Amino acid sequence: MATIKEISKLANVSPGTVSRALNPDKREFVANETRNRVKQIADQLGYHYSDRAKQSKDTLNFAVITTLTLEEETRDEYWRFVRHGIYEAARTEEINISKIIRMQAGLHPQDLANYDAIIITGTVSESAVKSLKKYNQHIILVDAGTHYHNLVDAVDSNLAELTTTALNQLSTVANDDELIAFIGGNRKEMSLDGSLSKGIADVRTMAYENWVQTHHRQTAFKEIDWTTKDAMQATTELITEYGNKLRAILVASDPLAIGAMKAMSQNHLIAGKDIALISFDDLEFTSYLTPSLTSIWLPKSELGYTALLQAEMFAKTKRNWSVRTIIPGSFKYRETFLPQ
Repeated sequence: MATIKEISKLANVSPGTVSRALNPDKREFVANETRNRVKQIADQLGYHYSDRAKQSKDTLNFAVITTLTLEEETRDEYWRFVRHGIYEAARTEEINISKIIRMQAGLHPQDLANYDAIIITGTVSESAVKSLKKYNQHIILVDAGTHYHNLVDAVDSNLAELTTTALNQLSTVANDDELIAFIGGNRKEMSLDGSLSKGIADVRTMAYENWVQTHHRQTAFKEIDWTTKDAMQATTELITEYGNKLRAILVASDPLAIGAMKAMSQNHLIAGKDIALISFDDLEFTSYLTPSLTSIWLPKSELGYTALLQAEMFAKTKRNWSVRTIIPGSFKYRETFLPQ
C-alpha cells in the first residue's frame, strides 16, 4: 500500500501538505493546484482516503468565515495561530468544521442557515453581521476590532488596556516635553460581496489618541499599511521630524517593530538606549533580536480555542443575549524597554 511519504516525494511537497490535501477538514490550507496534484497521485497509487469528514449523527457542524486570503493567513503568524486554536478545540470537542469561507469570493447568508454556529475571524462590516444573523443566530467574532453594539458574541484581548499600560510605562522614560510616538494601521471592513468598505481605527490607535489627550502630550502618530517597510519609513520620518525630542515608540506589531529598529540603526540610534521601544504580539523571534524586543504577548491560539468553545456552548444553549470574552495579554520585558 502506498504511503504519504511516497505521495509527497512524487508530488514534490512535504508529507504534512499531503496530509492536509487529503483531509476534508484541512484541505482549504492547500492551494487548489497542489491539492489536485496530490489527489491524482494518491489515486494512481491506490492510496485510500476519505473525501468526507467522519461524523456522528449528533456532531455539531460549524463554519469558519475569514477575511484573509490563504496567502495572507499563511504569512501572518497571528491569524495562523488563531485558526490553529479553532481546530485544536474542534478536535478536542469532536466538532466538525464543515466549511471554511474566504469572504473575498463573496457569500450568501442563506447558505449558512443550517450550520450549528459560525466563527468569524477578521473584521467584517456591521451590515454583514446583521445579514448573517437573520439566517443564523449563533455567530462568534474573533478579534473583530469592534463590538458591533453587542449584536453578537465576541472573543477579544484587552488591547486598549495593554496600550494604556504601555504608554504609562514609556512615560517614565520620556519627560513631558519629549515625544512618545505610535505606529500602527487601521482595519479594513469586508462586506458580504467580498469588497473592502471603510477603514476603522484600530483599538490601539484609539487608546493612544485618548492617552495623549488625557495627559496633554503632543500626538506623534503614523498610520501605515501594516508592512515592515512602511514601519521603517514611518520611523525615519519621526526621527527626521522630531530629532532628540523623540524618546519612545509604541508599535502595533512585531513585524512593524523590525522596520522601526532598522530605521533606528540606519540613523545610528539604538532601541532601548536612545529610543525606548515596545511592540505587540511577542512572536518567537523577538527574544533573538539585537537588542531583544520588549513585546506584549497576545493570545492567539487561545482566542481561537475559546471562540470554538463559546460557539459550542451557544449552539447547545438557548439565550437571547450576547457574550464578550476577554483574554488578557502580558508584557515580556527585554532590552528595548525595561520598566523603571
